[in-house]
Amino acid sequence: MPRLTLEVAEEALRTVVQLLDKRVQLMAVNQTKKKDVYRVTLLKEGRTGSAKIKKDLIKEYLSGEGKGNELRKALGRAVSHLSIKYR
Repeated sequence: MPRLTLEVAEEALRTVVQLLDKRVQLMAVNQTKKKDVYRVTLLKEGRTGSAKIKKDLIKEYLSGEGKGNELRKALGRAVSHLSIKYR
């Protein structure tokens, strides 16, 4: 497993977001003041939303442990929030 850097995390999150909804784009991944959490900014149809994702979820996804179900669930909530909130 590669070392978890911001670029590796961004690429992994981008692939998961595209699997969930092709209309949603990953705009940015930033590290928060708490070093174990990333803030993910999403864009859909001109509207933005964000979610906080723990590093542990990304590490599990990259290592293949747990098959990334928790990561997909966390990102899925953010994507569905964008879809529901702005209809």
